[in-house]
Amino acid sequence: MHLSIVVIFLICLVLPALGAICQNPKVEQTSYTTVDGMVISDVAFITEFTLSCDSGKKTTPNTLSALIGNISWTESAESLSSGEHGVNVYDEAGYVAFKKAQRNSGDTSEVPSAFFLSLYHRGTYYGPWVSTEFIAATTSILLWYIAFSARSNLMSS
Repeated sequence: MHLSIVVIFLICLVLPALGAICQNPKVEQTSYTTVDGMVISDVAFITEFTLSCDSGKKTTPNTLSALIGNISWTESAESLSSGEHGVNVYDEAGYVAFKKAQRNSGDTSEVPSAFFLSLYHRGTYYGPWVSTEFIAATTSILLWYIAFSARSNLMSS
């Protein structure tokens, strides 16, 4: 048991050291946003992405050829608009530059990102404009009025 923990720990130390610069990154993503505003107060954004690198090396079964990750965050449903939302994903050098610009109160939008993940939020649904109870009550009153009017017309003739 202890040997397997040591081996896993050593693998975790060695694999990042074997990393190479990603040439021509290809990103595939799937995303989800919550839309039911009757139950929630915050909208959750969830995206899962696969980053494949074209490094020109031959891929063998024991090397990592793709990185799979996910990113999630929440925003207030009242202040959120429908449409495109996204997040910049940085590599190691970009992240260092981003944190440096943030620390120095600089413009973080000028820091180049590795890629951008875009998510579409179709809007938050807060329920129907008119409740079904109101429609049912209005319809029953209307039907009662029509029936009562017809009965009155029949009784008077």
